[in-house]
Amino acid sequence: MILETLYEGTVRTLLSIVVLPLLITILTVGLIIFLRIITQGRPDIEVLERFKFLRYEAGNPMKGEARRVLSMQYFGYLVMFLALEPAVILVAVTLLASREALSSILAIYLILILVLSPLLIYGFRESRKIDSWVLD
Repeated sequence: MILETLYEGTVRTLLSIVVLPLLITILTVGLIIFLRIITQGRPDIEVLERFKFLRYEAGNPMKGEARRVLSMQYFGYLVMFLALEPAVILVAVTLLASREALSSILAIYLILILVLSPLLIYGFRESRKIDSWVLD
């Protein structure tokens, strides 16, 4: 009886859309907090190693800038790639799916396009900005 309830269509949908992503999110946040706790640096490291945060740690004579501005000209392309990658993978899954599951996969695909279209538009606009290609 419990197995029949678990394998109902609505329960499986609820588990796959709500419970599983929530569980993955909770585990990911827990892992991030755990890693942050175990990798905390010493608060007195600047006192112990005073040369660590100086401009030239190796003791070489100063010549030019130590740090440069990070170039972000490919940020828009990265955003577009990250938005399109799930859609491409879903197309591959659609090719492998049976005829019975095809309508539900296509519905998910349409929802995915609707959700990711603002991100694609943002990535396209960012990639066309000329200012990010010029470094000062």
